Amino acid sequence: MSLRTVQLLLLFLCFVFPSVADGQTAFERAKVQADAGDADAQLEMGEIYRRQVGTPAGDSTAVMWYTKSAKQGNATAQCNLAFMLENGYGGAKDEEAALKWYRKSAKQDYARAQCGVGVMYEYGKGVDSDHVAAVKWYMKSAEGKYTPAYYNLARMYERGYGIARSDTAALRWYLMAAEANYAQAQGQLGWIYEHGMGSIRIDTQEALRWYQRASFNDDPMGRFNLGRYYYFGLGGIKKDYKIAAELFHSAARAGNTLAQYILGQMHETGLGDAVEQDQKEALELYLKAAEKGHKGAQFRAGRMFYYGYGTEKNLKVAAYYYGLAEAQGDVYAAGNLGIMLFEGQGVDKDTEKGAAMLRRAADAGIKEVRDYMYRNNIK
Repeated sequence: MSLRTVQLLLLFLCFVFPSVADGQTAFERAKVQADAGDADAQLEMGEIYRRQVGTPAGDSTAVMWYTKSAKQGNATAQCNLAFMLENGYGGAKDEEAALKWYRKSAKQDYARAQCGVGVMYEYGKGVDSDHVAAVKWYMKSAEGKYTPAYYNLARMYERGYGIARSDTAALRWYLMAAEANYAQAQGQLGWIYEHGMGSIRIDTQEALRWYQRASFNDDPMGRFNLGRYYYFGLGGIKKDYKIAAELFHSAARAGNTLAQYILGQMHETGLGDAVEQDQKEALELYLKAAEKGHKGAQFRAGRMFYYGYGTEKNLKVAAYYYGLAEAQGDVYAAGNLGIMLFEGQGVDKDTEKGAAMLRRAADAGIKEVRDYMYRNNIK
């Protein structure tokens, strides 16, 4: 290797890894400065541990460093500490303490903390719920050009929470957030244009454009809705079950309940070359959605356990999931659970309770339940 090549390599290393030149890593330098009481370095240490970059991770250690920096008045550290306390990262959840630190940071005009105070007021975390106060703090944050505050203001205007309902104002704030590349706002605009809102007319092609942008920015709901467009051939695009399944898979992996449910349906029966029939996979997807309260998934999980699809037959578990769905008003679950109660399948026999559920299902027009009641002389 020539001398000139060595010189160029060393110059490159100095730019890419500036700590190499003095024998210290960035972590070591920050640690020395943080131990000496430098608030910015303490914040950096908190970030290093929080993001698990180049060092053994530990939320509790991140909280320790954020606290040191926050006590010295660092607004970013105060906001980060509030977030950790709000969510119970690195220790016990403490919403009152979280609100205190959000307020301290917000008083320094830190826009992210102002939005955080708004969230605490909106949802009653560490303080009584107060939508008017939430809107006030979202406005302050929006003045500081914090994009999530635009989105939150749009929601408040759309629903009339803490401020007079205004579709026009909601659309304006959604557009501001969406144009700033906030994926949730892009997805919500897609929904608004698909279904209409007030004076805003339905425009499926405009909805498609926003769903595409939300999907590109990794928004799970945006991907689910874009998947629906390919599944049903909406917005002028050709049906494509394979692309739809790919989008549903991506959204389901990110925890989207609706995607888990519809993908479960696709796997339960199979869908040509697009989705292979896999009842075990279907059940796993239904169970994930059922845990989050999706009543359709609860009903289908119950049915899978009842018939032994994708798993061993288990009437007791089937009754459990039917019960969850029935409690949410699913009449098909009421019919199936009614039969199980009437006959004592997997549950203690209770003909009176079973008959009541069967009547509810029959009143909803389910023919199979009416036939069952007729055969068993249930009035």
